[in-house]
Amino acid sequence: MEDAKIAFNMGRWFRTAFFSQQAVEKALKALFFVILRKEPPKTHVVTELYRQLREAGFKLDNEEELYVLNKYYTVTRYPDAANGLPSESVDKWEAERALRIAKEVVAVARRLVTSPREIP
Repeated sequence: MEDAKIAFNMGRWFRTAFFSQQAVEKALKALFFVILRKEPPKTHVVTELYRQLREAGFKLDNEEELYVLNKYYTVTRYPDAANGLPSESVDKWEAERALRIAKEVVAVARRLVTSPREIP
């Protein structure tokens, strides 16, 4: 999360989006240990991770926005995925949105990891 914030403050929109995706991926994977009591699957698709947690009763208020993070795992790093330079694949608005989503998800995960009795 810190890297996403630093990248945003430096105007590195594509890095903000990538680190936001990574923060959400890692937060959801941490919840696998707390909610499902098992190791998470080896995937980078945050909507797939969330789907499995949702089946166990976990719910995020911003779940309908998670899909936007999926693309940032690849387009922010690979020119062939971005159809151009990764640094030109994300604008400020997208970076801001990715960062906001990540902050919300990480806050929920942090709360549940530190106080698992609150899990719905």
